[in-house]
Amino acid sequence: MKKCLLPTHFNTLKYYIRFLPFLSMKYSYPFLLILLLFSLQTKAQRDYAANVEIVRDSFGVPHIFGKTDADVAYGLGWATCEDDFETLQWSLLAGKHLMARWKGKDGAIIDYAVQLMRVKDFVDTHYNDISPEVREYIEAMVLSVNKYATLHPEEVIVKKAFPATGKDVVASYMLSYALLSGIDGPLRRIADGKQPVVDMKQAGKGSNTFAANSKFTKDGNTYLDINSHQPLEGPLSWYEAHLCSEEGLNIVGGTFHGGVTIFHGVNENLGWAHTVNEVQLVDVFQLEMHPKKNNYYMVDGKALKLETGKAKLEVNLSKKGKFILPVWKKTWYSIYGPTMVTKQGTFAIRLGALQTCKTIEQYFRMNKAKNFTEWRGALDTMAAAMMTFAYADRFDTIYCLSNGLVPQRAEGYDWKTTVPGNTEKTLWNKFYPVKDLPQVLNPSCGYIFNTNNSAFEVTCKEDNPKPENFNPNMGYKLTKTNRSRRFYEMVKNYNKIDWNDFLKIKYDIKYPEHDISMPFRKLNLGDFLELSESDYPEIANLISEIKKWDRTTNAKDTVASFFLKALWGLYEETGNPEIEKKCLEDAKYRHDLYAKHIAKAKEELIRDFGKLNVPYGELFVHERGGIEMPVSGGPDQWCAKYPQPYKNGKFRAWIGESYICLVKFTKNGPEIHTVSPYGASNKPSSKHYTDQMKLYTNNQTKPMPLSKDYWYKHAENIYHPK
Repeated sequence: MKKCLLPTHFNTLKYYIRFLPFLSMKYSYPFLLILLLFSLQTKAQRDYAANVEIVRDSFGVPHIFGKTDADVAYGLGWATCEDDFETLQWSLLAGKHLMARWKGKDGAIIDYAVQLMRVKDFVDTHYNDISPEVREYIEAMVLSVNKYATLHPEEVIVKKAFPATGKDVVASYMLSYALLSGIDGPLRRIADGKQPVVDMKQAGKGSNTFAANSKFTKDGNTYLDINSHQPLEGPLSWYEAHLCSEEGLNIVGGTFHGGVTIFHGVNENLGWAHTVNEVQLVDVFQLEMHPKKNNYYMVDGKALKLETGKAKLEVNLSKKGKFILPVWKKTWYSIYGPTMVTKQGTFAIRLGALQTCKTIEQYFRMNKAKNFTEWRGALDTMAAAMMTFAYADRFDTIYCLSNGLVPQRAEGYDWKTTVPGNTEKTLWNKFYPVKDLPQVLNPSCGYIFNTNNSAFEVTCKEDNPKPENFNPNMGYKLTKTNRSRRFYEMVKNYNKIDWNDFLKIKYDIKYPEHDISMPFRKLNLGDFLELSESDYPEIANLISEIKKWDRTTNAKDTVASFFLKALWGLYEETGNPEIEKKCLEDAKYRHDLYAKHIAKAKEELIRDFGKLNVPYGELFVHERGGIEMPVSGGPDQWCAKYPQPYKNGKFRAWIGESYICLVKFTKNGPEIHTVSPYGASNKPSSKHYTDQMKLYTNNQTKPMPLSKDYWYKHAENIYHPK
């Protein structure tokens, strides 16, 4: 009997026993005995815990070895729970719309949005779109999480969240991609009573990637920089794991807590990185309501009824969660998607992330791909709603794709703002296939990169995709970042690079020589660095120092401290759109604002540090558990660090350089070097809570080979999940 014909659950006996009436008594009892033995054997084969071992290295990173892929998924779930069960529960609670039971009123907003978007309903209907193989993989992971929750009830945040199901995990993936696609922006603006426009807001603060093949490397090897800029802690922080099965899975990289596969990483043949890309994925429609019929809207002259529902919000009103107030809020749904009825009008939101639940399947295929053809074929699943993919392999292939579920939108409408929701002409139902998206394969110069900049500036200029070859309604922006400008400055200095040059580019801490832009604002900071001393005599000495600054954020540099302090104040004030608009229109107003924040930075440095010349690494620290280490690197630099107020006038890094994976593909296999900002565990009691901080701040890494024998020889601990 072929394996593919066997049932995938433990009801093998129940499945076959229905055929017994068609058998004679002579054969039915032996047949029943065979089925019973087979059923018991199947159940034994599904004792995942016995078939998987977790090998912890000296930094506590889990290397998970199993007979089957599903065994490994079970081990991944267990290891993640051991290291950070609390963060893993974030995604489960959101997918099951139970955040209000944990976070009260703030969680209720998330729970309402999830029910408004009908994520659970979609998964219930489409869960079987996922192949049986991948469903088993997902459910094995969930089985281990449920087992951990049973054995550690004191760590469970909301008891009602367990037992979790495979559908809950899939729902959390859908929700994550909807948020990454930018649905939160329109939802907030509609709820605030503001005219909704599409906001291609970046989730987080950005990411970097850089790959080079033999055309640009001196040793002929292929290099890959996997370096996203995510929060260093919380539900969007990275978790490092190595997954290896006897069915061909062998990959190391980063996943989120509760992730089932590696999101970006490297296997024995290939690797890839992600950066958040600048493409429009969300559309907002204003419905034309029927003049007389309540809850009806007009489409092409026909009256359609809004689907209505009720979102149940279980709001925690006490610290210990003993007082739960059930609240019911109305939801609406139209042919365009989730719909909100407000005093300003009725608006619907549509995006691709809410139209597929096969994201895990796509990443599973990418994890197991053996070459570019297989990996690229996995992308045709079209279940990853966004992200730039930068790819490299041991066969000297490099590739960059600005991926996304980009709608095929009708001509004749301004898709950058709200479009009419009264005609099916605007109701898109198809996406551009991957082959029609901006991409570059093996450019003549031998390198590709992306820093959240335009999809049309990812390699040497002669090989870049041309904007005029793509429909403007696709919504690709022509964004430049300080990092993209700096990359072109750096790369022009090389005909070819060696590994040290590669590291020098990756850890660069200098702003570009020209056109410094304010990170995630429209302002150009060129004139900030060129203020006139005579116009502002009270800070003339500081202006002179800033003019001489080499634009690096070295931990010992003192001028960089002025820059960061002033930049922080400017960033907060220009968050007001009216102030930013006035800055763009009025140079005098802009210069006065710059001077104001330079003077304020001077005042605060003297107040908090007792001196004017404060080293950058004394002002800006990498901190966890009371351990502080000096930072080099700043906002929108290659070695990116973004500040948040800490204590005593200091800043601490909270986003930016997160999980780093640097790969050299050689003839003998990949040489992999990784580091995490803090450590493998997010439990303060663990010795692996802070043990990678020194490596991280010193721009150092640890080796991460894919060899099973290597890790058994260098193991700190080897065990089966309990």
